[in-house]
Amino acid sequence: MHPIIVKAMRKGIFLIFIMVVFVLKANAQTTHTQESWWDYLNQNRYSEHWGSWIDLQSKLKDNYVTAINANEYTLGASYFQNKNFKYTGAVTYVDNFPATGKKYHLAEYRPWQMIQLNTSTSKSKWLQWLRLEERFKQTAVNNLASDNYDFNYRLRYYVLAQFPLTAHPYAKGSFSFVTSEELYLNFGKNIVYNTFDQNRFFAGFYYFLNKDNILQLGYTNMYQKFNAPNKYLKGDVLRVSIFNTIDLRKSKKTSSPIKID
Repeated sequence: MHPIIVKAMRKGIFLIFIMVVFVLKANAQTTHTQESWWDYLNQNRYSEHWGSWIDLQSKLKDNYVTAINANEYTLGASYFQNKNFKYTGAVTYVDNFPATGKKYHLAEYRPWQMIQLNTSTSKSKWLQWLRLEERFKQTAVNNLASDNYDFNYRLRYYVLAQFPLTAHPYAKGSFSFVTSEELYLNFGKNIVYNTFDQNRFFAGFYYFLNKDNILQLGYTNMYQKFNAPNKYLKGDVLRVSIFNTIDLRKSKKTSSPIKID
């Protein structure tokens, strides 16, 4: 692996570690939640440089499966510069379901832009990306959805490592151990107490159904700051995801799909 790439990875991991330590030491009022997140992620390749991205996600809450928390729908276009770099622009629509005792839904419209770096060694695959989001979040007034929207920017840095566990890595029937860290930072005039938005740590497994489809099972530990003094949310999240790649190029050189969200 190129020394510059290795150095960038080390700096990214170190930054996340420092932020996590800072947050966990805070003297906070913490609410706990148990959720399950169900994902379908699809990457299509139409040419050597162009493709599309689809992400459908349902988030359940209250003892993992009792109630719906939110549904998310993403559609985007990707430009593949080469085997290492990819750029994506997309829009996510979020349908937030009511909190306990409330009947209204709140919408969020979230355009975003992302640069992604893929690297590998003889024993692992690595993925990093940096994403900028523009978030338009519908507000509630007197327990009713209003016509007003709050706006803020959110910056996300993500790093994932995949380690094969079987003799024939990335082939049908093989397993990999996967772990990732993601740091979220908020910016904007409405952001007062939560410039640090959240941190997500994930650990789990990939099972390769075939070269184009992966089943992911794992656990995410989420630690999030509310936009209020000294209030945090700690989430225990079970994740089930399907990653699907469809390559329509005449000359197919697709590597195994890998999680980017």
